[in-house]
Amino acid sequence: MIDAVVVGGGPAGLAASVALAGRGVEHVVLERDRVAATWRAQRWDSFRLNTAGWMNSMLGGQARDAYAGGPEVVQRLAQLAAGCPVREGARVARLVPAGDGWAVATDDGELRARAVVVATGDQNRPWVPALARRLPGRVAQLHAADYRSPGQLPGGTVLVVGSAQSGCQIAEDLLAGGRRVILATSRVGRVPFWYRGRETIEWLAEAGFLDQRPHDLPDPSVMRAATPILAPGRGLSLPALARAGATLAGRPVAVDGERVAFDGSLGANVAAGDAFAARARAMVDEVIRRRGLDALPAEPDEHDLPVDLDPPASLDLRAQEVAGVVWCTGFTGDFSWLDPALVGGDRQPRHTGGAAPASALWYLGLRWLRRRCSGLMLGFPGDAAAVADTVKLHLGG
Repeated sequence: MIDAVVVGGGPAGLAASVALAGRGVEHVVLERDRVAATWRAQRWDSFRLNTAGWMNSMLGGQARDAYAGGPEVVQRLAQLAAGCPVREGARVARLVPAGDGWAVATDDGELRARAVVVATGDQNRPWVPALARRLPGRVAQLHAADYRSPGQLPGGTVLVVGSAQSGCQIAEDLLAGGRRVILATSRVGRVPFWYRGRETIEWLAEAGFLDQRPHDLPDPSVMRAATPILAPGRGLSLPALARAGATLAGRPVAVDGERVAFDGSLGANVAAGDAFAARARAMVDEVIRRRGLDALPAEPDEHDLPVDLDPPASLDLRAQEVAGVVWCTGFTGDFSWLDPALVGGDRQPRHTGGAAPASALWYLGLRWLRRRCSGLMLGFPGDAAAVADTVKLHLGG
């Protein structure tokens, strides 16, 4: 019997370990692979964090405006893990109630814990639509998790499906590598990089945007929306990608042999990005007005410039020399090892503010767990502190 078990050795699990150790809670972190396994295996070569150093304090000292690359993130997480009681290669196969605690079944045996923190995350299992199975066998297909560089794909045009964070940045990477890119877009907001003399995300953080809680939202569907596009140290938008040479299309809806059909959503998708950018600026304007700040006037933003849209209704893959597809269609989490009573109809853990409906079980690292930033490194330490306080109280203070 151990006081607490943390499942998952990624950033959220390590944040939990640091918080528990700081409160004197005996615990162990069980990681099925290596520390930061997802960060090691699911990032492309040119990947950089899209959040600046000031938002990633859990990674240790770094320049305020630094945007760490994948290998640096892994190195910093490994350094953090060196001070935590992590067991690598300890896959949790089942978690079930046992007395006043939990039985944690691993491949090497069973642990009994008085409390459990599940920090495996909900964004590490690649999701690909059924449409992918209908593409011709000659076309190479990768998910964003497996993409590394343009040279990984056969020569020719590349179809990128999905225009959220990964899709837009991978499209950029392919264009920089000299590839022709067709980008099948989706409805995603975008954050202007700079506004009225500062990074927009700094303004939004001060406005409380990143600390919004689920019950603050007038429309709960916001929690299911893709994270607004924010590129490392610069703006990024669909119009900018079009001007860089990408062909923009709507969402793929059918495949018939070599022909892929798209819906007519491109205009609405571009407008959705612009509308979010406008709302973000309005929030900043309100902060400036409310505080009586003497801020600079709004600067021109190239991403607001219109672009001529002539999206194809369909695409002949062979005629357009499409030899590869990158599916930037998102991730989900694997919670099949949890007791079925703990999982909802959407196959996601049931919880209220991170607390499971069963006693002595908490979650970390889920999107919108407690706040908008709960799925970001910025939010992990604060959420971990709150959970660790509750664990300490549960264990008797």
